[in-house]
Amino acid sequence: MGSARPLRGPWVEVRSTSAGIDPEQARAWCQRQTLREIQEVVSPPTHPVVEGFRSDREADWFLALGSKAGAPLPEVHAAWLESAVLVAAAESVEAVYLAPDLEAGAPSIGSREQLLNEPELRQLTLWSSQAFDLEPDGQIRPRRSDWTAKILPLPLGTTQSPYLGPRREIAIDDLSQTERLVPTAGTHQPLLVLTPFLARGGAEHTLLESLRPLLDRFEVTLVTLAPHRPELGDRRRDFLAVTPRLLCLGDLVHPAAMPGILRSILASTGARVLYNANSTTLFYDFAPGLKQHDPQLRILDHLYDHEVGYIERYSEPGLLESIDACVAENHLVARRLREEFDWPANRVPVVWPCGRAEDELPPVAERPTIRETLRRSLDLEEGDLVFLTAARMHEQKRPLDLVELARRVSDLSQVQFLVAGGGPLEADFDAAVARHPEARIRRLGFRSDVPDLVLAADCGLLVSAYEGLPVFMMECFQLGRPFLGTDVGDLGRVLRETGAGLVVDEPGDLDALEAAVRRLVEPETYRDLTAATAAAARQFSVTACAERYAAVFAADPTA
Repeated sequence: MGSARPLRGPWVEVRSTSAGIDPEQARAWCQRQTLREIQEVVSPPTHPVVEGFRSDREADWFLALGSKAGAPLPEVHAAWLESAVLVAAAESVEAVYLAPDLEAGAPSIGSREQLLNEPELRQLTLWSSQAFDLEPDGQIRPRRSDWTAKILPLPLGTTQSPYLGPRREIAIDDLSQTERLVPTAGTHQPLLVLTPFLARGGAEHTLLESLRPLLDRFEVTLVTLAPHRPELGDRRRDFLAVTPRLLCLGDLVHPAAMPGILRSILASTGARVLYNANSTTLFYDFAPGLKQHDPQLRILDHLYDHEVGYIERYSEPGLLESIDACVAENHLVARRLREEFDWPANRVPVVWPCGRAEDELPPVAERPTIRETLRRSLDLEEGDLVFLTAARMHEQKRPLDLVELARRVSDLSQVQFLVAGGGPLEADFDAAVARHPEARIRRLGFRSDVPDLVLAADCGLLVSAYEGLPVFMMECFQLGRPFLGTDVGDLGRVLRETGAGLVVDEPGDLDALEAAVRRLVEPETYRDLTAATAAAARQFSVTACAERYAAVFAADPTA
């Protein structure tokens, strides 16, 4: 990456995912990449086996490859070298040693002096030209005595990074991810938000909709910590409309470099609040060190379930002291943190997710036409009672239970099941459907028109093993559709309090699910549940959710 000239060497393949970006724009984008203090990351410009490489620019790094006559050059994937430089810049060290697999008999490092004196180590080290000189005889000469080095344990002898994949790709659409961050003058409060990736899921929906109304109060920098997964959809473009300060570190950076980069981002933006929005396990590795580095940093977490997922990390030493407050997606999470970890109520605010903004829902006058058109395209009869599930094909959502449920009620000729979504279990789901042709159930694949599908359907359905509070259920309420779901998270609590649906006590209880479907076929039952949906929807407006988040972000940590 270089700020003065285009990328060179086998480091990054730049691809354009938008027809609106021409080659000149792409070239300009390459030239202005400045991920913090890194001016340039380069590989040797000629043959991979060279005696050494040294640039004239002061901020460059060099590799002393082949510094021992006849020494074989280790196979080091370019992604590892780039990660090493990112670590060096983030951690403010002058040299990074790529530690090989010691079981394979490769040398290990015992002291800084070994890096200078043993060629086998020197050729596995990146050196800052600000701190070292590479002499014509191949020797490394330190410019000062107080230089620091870091060991980065990475497997060698491979052409593939297990984290980054076999090659590096950056989409031009992510052009803001490596821009230098400069705080905007004004009264906006800087806020750093961490996420795993920006897929098309409920967590991303709530984050996006909650941030939109707060842009006049908060300056948001958004950082992703995990590589994006195309099969889950990609909402990065949507988030760029909310904040151009989007840094996709998960797609660019090895995890070892992230703590130092996060500290740099906090310093450059002036953010005093870090919010972990349903992020990766990496956050729990980083949080204690971030708090130790800056005890005044207010660190906020988000938990969606009281039994599975990241709540188990709270038992680790030092983590409870690192997190100032946790946004609980449901009351079960809040209760466990209060009872098991003895947190006061103001440290675990419950913030339910939100539905869609009203202007993102189909206009009321057009809804009958949308329903009729879509049902016709899906070959649904006028009298069919359609159950819709919008969910990832993942164990959490128990998609195979849907196939079995459809098989059990196949005697109800008017009942149809539609499933919108894809994911790791989609092949298993499709195979189960093929084994049971009598089950009237179809998987529509990933869909971006879920509100239209809700209008075409008659009832929402989730048979999940766990949930926080599913956004899909709120969308159903907003569009006047009752809901059938398992008693997980606050799903059962909401349905019981609002009367807008039916609850099955235990995930996997197919007898109870079957009985609930048969109840919903009764016109009187369906009519009563539908009548309660409008009142239920009002509890989950975007504005109400955003204000609850604003109160959490702006809270006085001493209160």
